[in-house]
Amino acid sequence: MRKTNLFLLSFVSLVLCLSSCSDKKHFKVEGSISDASGSVLYLEKDGLLKTSVVDSCVLKADGSFSFKAGRPDAPEFYRLRIKNSDILFAIDSCEHISVKASAKTMASQYSIEGSLAASNIKELRLSLIALQNKVTSLLKQRNPQNESQITAELDTAINQHKKLAKKIVLQNPLSSAAYYAIFQQVNGYNLFTPYDKEDRRYCAAVATAFYTYHPKAERTLSLYNFVMQAIVADRQARNQQTLSKMMQAAKADVIDVEMTTNRGQVAKLSDLKGKTVILDFTVYQADRGSEYILALRDLYNKYHAKGLEIYQISLDPDIDFWRQASQSLPWICVHGTNGTPAAVATYNVTDLPTRFLINKEGTVVKRNPTAADIQKAVE
Repeated sequence: MRKTNLFLLSFVSLVLCLSSCSDKKHFKVEGSISDASGSVLYLEKDGLLKTSVVDSCVLKADGSFSFKAGRPDAPEFYRLRIKNSDILFAIDSCEHISVKASAKTMASQYSIEGSLAASNIKELRLSLIALQNKVTSLLKQRNPQNESQITAELDTAINQHKKLAKKIVLQNPLSSAAYYAIFQQVNGYNLFTPYDKEDRRYCAAVATAFYTYHPKAERTLSLYNFVMQAIVADRQARNQQTLSKMMQAAKADVIDVEMTTNRGQVAKLSDLKGKTVILDFTVYQADRGSEYILALRDLYNKYHAKGLEIYQISLDPDIDFWRQASQSLPWICVHGTNGTPAAVATYNVTDLPTRFLINKEGTVVKRNPTAADIQKAVE
């Protein structure tokens, strides 16, 4: 509940902030860089695929500078750079940032005001520098005798940094600092990955927030696709595990389904052994439900003479609608009033429609088979 409240508060504050500055078309960065007289200071856009120069100036003795540029449509990262030293910040809901630093130490010692996201990015960046130094030091000390100890210390150091990053993500998942937090790396490895269930919660929170408010932004699409790939991969892995269990269960005759049809007859799935069967879970009233039924009818008409049967379990909430809609269908039609919860649980049905291909031996061989899979099984 506490985390839910944090997300809610962050979104409310964000909406108020966006509404208060939506009429501004530019952002301004000013301040001073000491010990840099005659040096060229660059304002660069740190894009997703490339870094580009926005503006530049030659610093005078007092080191003062001022840049003004067009505000991006979505949160974006920028940097102030002198040679190989830079200060990273972001522009999202803020338009006026003030920076003070010395050219000698600007990468690690600087002040930045006017943006909470910029302050959070600084905190994350300095923490990452400390973590990288810690990791480098520990790896140099590692040997076969202290492997376990070094690994434990590495885990502690990484988790300490990630604790800070998670806090910043929860404060405002739409903040550019939250985006920055989940893409930080040590030795080329991401500290957060959506392929880890715990990390995925934070990656998904940021992806969802950005997709809600900036659905067409390049960074949004990159992050959203990255997270979705992990979710799909995880789902496929879980489905494969479930399918393996089901195939074993099928051999032991423990996945049978016995329900009453729309014509009042009892139909057992096991009675169809010897035929190729499509076990189908669907909702007639769903969007494009009629198109799905027509596609099934085409398959049935094409392969029924060769031994194809369809055992269809409807999960429609309106049983009268189902009874009327299914009267003209030539295959076995049953409704969820009898036995569906057990069938849904047994077959791990989480999306509709979902169908399973069962071969002539009574074994589940494919989840959501294609027309080609069905043709191969029948012939």
